[in-house]
Amino acid sequence: SLPCLGDGRQSGTSGSPSILNASPEAATGGPLALLQSGDRLRVDLTRCEVTLMVDDAELAARRERLAAEGGYRYPDHQTPWQEIQRSMVEPLDRGMTLAPATKYRDVARVSPPRDNH
Repeated sequence: SLPCLGDGRQSGTSGSPSILNASPEAATGGPLALLQSGDRLRVDLTRCEVTLMVDDAELAARRERLAAEGGYRYPDHQTPWQEIQRSMVEPLDRGMTLAPATKYRDVARVSPPRDNH
């Protein structure tokens, strides 16, 4: 099995080791957008860190290319719900709340969150 590292949700699709909900996401300018096939990663589960083993000059060149191409390219929306989510939900590191509903950002600190599945 191939290990998986991602910045999105994954439900029941991986029987291999997975690191999900990595942040900051590619779509918000996070370094995941700079990953390329064949890149090596160091995973430190104790520190909750993933290090991209690519030198700074190469990362700078990738960042420049990405910017020159207009930045991260979202796939086309397939439903209105995708469009709403992409335009209104904050990144994971800010709680993934709806931008106009920030009062719910830390709701789990006040009471146990309900089961949402």
